[in-house]
Amino acid sequence: MNLKSEIKEGIAPPVQDNAQNMKHHLKQELLNLKRNRILEAATDLFFHQGYSGTTVDEIADRLQVTKPFIYSYFKNKEAILSAICETGISEALDVLHHALATEGSYRDHLIQTLWQVGDVVIRRQPWVVMYLREMKKLNDVDAERILKKRLEFDQRIAKLIDDGVKAGAFEAGSHEMDAIWIGGLISWLPVWFSASGKLSKEKVLFGLVEAGLKLIGSEKLSDTEKKALEI
Repeated sequence: MNLKSEIKEGIAPPVQDNAQNMKHHLKQELLNLKRNRILEAATDLFFHQGYSGTTVDEIADRLQVTKPFIYSYFKNKEAILSAICETGISEALDVLHHALATEGSYRDHLIQTLWQVGDVVIRRQPWVVMYLREMKKLNDVDAERILKKRLEFDQRIAKLIDDGVKAGAFEAGSHEMDAIWIGGLISWLPVWFSASGKLSKEKVLFGLVEAGLKLIGSEKLSDTEKKALEI
């Protein structure tokens, strides 16, 4: 159907709608960019000075903006902390969902999950450390919401292992405990990892994957699997 026939039949061309959608999309991207800049500045200050030792004024000064600008995105300092603490687990869940949705065996899914989630917690190191260090300062509602996401992550890992055992891909064992141990390995990564340390990020991630496979009684990474992860 051409433009003339669309006009004759009363079908308006979607040019204006597309323009409005694009405008809305760009506006949302700009808002997200500003919000993320606030979180990045706050994370750095909280990480080095502590949550209690940092004021909203200092966050605003770091960004060279006014305090009302900060409050236009977050109602208070606690809301900033909540957003920081939720970022790591939310991104970890996103990559977990993506890994489980891709084609491959149970082993492939577990390898990709461990590698990608490990990468997230290392990239978001200060953010994850802030959660581990300052979680007690969250209000009950925010703390419960974030905890539910952590539990969802553990449950999905446990189900992946359980399904793999039933399919004969993994050894039988205490699947819930395996998921807890794997979760513990991931949670401690940002606590001790140092970008300037002897172990590179890649070596640490390979170690995480190998440890996870060992926990469930699966074979070590093959050379082919290692090369696939390095791509």
